[in-house]
Amino acid sequence: MIARWNTIKISVLIIALAMLDLLLTLLGVWSVQGETRVWVVSFEALTLLLLLSNCLIIRQSIYQHQYAQNCRLFANLAVMSVLFCLAGDLVNFNLTQSYFQHGTVVKHDYLADSVWFFMPGYLFLYLACWRLLNYSGVQVVYFMLAVLLTALLALCSYLSMHLPDSGWYITLLTGSYAVFIAQTTLLGFCLLTRSSLPKVPRFYLAFGLILATVADALIGQFWIFGNEGQGYYPQIRAINWVFYITSQAIVIHLPLVALAQAHSSSRTCAADAGFAK
Repeated sequence: MIARWNTIKISVLIIALAMLDLLLTLLGVWSVQGETRVWVVSFEALTLLLLLSNCLIIRQSIYQHQYAQNCRLFANLAVMSVLFCLAGDLVNFNLTQSYFQHGTVVKHDYLADSVWFFMPGYLFLYLACWRLLNYSGVQVVYFMLAVLLTALLALCSYLSMHLPDSGWYITLLTGSYAVFIAQTTLLGFCLLTRSSLPKVPRFYLAFGLILATVADALIGQFWIFGNEGQGYYPQIRAINWVFYITSQAIVIHLPLVALAQAHSSSRTCAADAGFAK
């Protein structure tokens, strides 16, 4: 319990740091463009390191729990998800400050390159969510239909913002990722309605998953394709950072939700066994 509260406090600190980053950017104290760029990138890199550290602390607490044998997979999937996403963040930092690498329309096309890391990163998270949902039978059929509907809505949304001359590379990567990341919202709603999960934790977990879709929508609408491909930069970068970091700081607690569910199930089984006697 102590470890759990400590990791929650660290996540709150991480979110607060992201909001401070946004505030300093909007006030003009620093900017990712200009002489203060190194301070912004360094501050955000430290925030990401704190995020990874918190995720590892959660994993360690799961491994030390005597009833958490079945929850270790959740912890490992969460760590793998964060590691791949951190690699994607490194690409999005655009340390070389390279623009128009894949065409002449989209300035911040390095964002498309980060998909190679974010997609497998979120795939690990999806696998953890799927295992937590533990669907079977007709539930799987309904879920797959919901996946197709979500994909269709995401594709329509993407086409409404897409610039025709963006090029096949940007179109393929950003389009497929838009369809892919939209599923986090579906998984969020699925977890929200899963009564076998603790009520308050599943609410926050669902909120974190939905924020991941919102963060990606902001990137597509205002960073990649916004302003005729120039992007509303750097303001949108700082705004997106808050949504993204908040999402990550929440979803890394998924293993603890799985642990709470397992503990609740074991107590129920024990109570049933005692009643049977």
